[in-house]
Amino acid sequence: MLFYWDEELPIKVGSMSIGLDIGASLAKGVLVDEGLNIVDKCVLPVADPRAVAQEILGRLLRGFGGRILDFAGAIAVSGGGSRFLGDKILGLSVKRVDEIRAIGFGGLLLAGRSEGLVVSAGTGTAIVAVYEDGKVVRHVCGTAVGGGTIIGLSRRILGLTDFKTLEDMALKGNPSNVDLTVGDIVGGPVGIVPAEATASNLAKLTHESDLNDVAAGIFNMVSQTIGVVAAMAARACGLEDSVIITGMLAKSGIASKIICETARLFGAIAYVPENCEFSNALGAAALAIRERYVSM
Repeated sequence: MLFYWDEELPIKVGSMSIGLDIGASLAKGVLVDEGLNIVDKCVLPVADPRAVAQEILGRLLRGFGGRILDFAGAIAVSGGGSRFLGDKILGLSVKRVDEIRAIGFGGLLLAGRSEGLVVSAGTGTAIVAVYEDGKVVRHVCGTAVGGGTIIGLSRRILGLTDFKTLEDMALKGNPSNVDLTVGDIVGGPVGIVPAEATASNLAKLTHESDLNDVAAGIFNMVSQTIGVVAAMAARACGLEDSVIITGMLAKSGIASKIICETARLFGAIAYVPENCEFSNALGAAALAIRERYVSM
């Protein structure tokens, strides 16, 4: 899937915008100024998409004294849950923005780059190649593993679903106690793969495995999968030097570290920008500002 800008467009316009990303598990919202900077932000769990969108919008408006109502043309929305929002929220029109475009453009803005491979690691993972300051956006691939995989496996294996608790356990654990390494199999490195690299995730898992090690192994499996897929996609797209990791999973210190290390092992340089979890919401807001400028 390819999207092209037809003409050069200036970034700054005389208005602010709100972007909402209604995901499968969490909803994110940003208030964006005329320079496409994040002025305020909010994250809430999704139970009812419309209700959470109203709550986030209300919080952003309260934080800005409600004045955005005087000059915001529409609320830009993206993400799978955006289809449930209807045509208006709190009296403001809803403008739907294609999620792939929002992911790609938001990732470039956060990273301050003119091109890159944007890896949106949320409940699952989408990978988008972006060129020419966002004029060309291509949906490359993705993987069905992500934060949702960590929660699902942990629910079944550990009986736990709180992400912070699982992350703390993983930091205490050793994935090598549940993963089979290259060194375990061949006694040393193979090609570009070092001996300590994982050969088979969770292959040594038993009923007696330490729970912290199990949590570490689950994080390792999900994060390594994302890192490998990202590196292969970056090489295919000629973007090995500009892999931008975004999404809520990228907020996890242990997950982002493993993703970046794995990508580097396979020849790609990965980077996690500040406010990485707001890439989609920022992209939606920024694209709405651009398109509103074109229609003026």
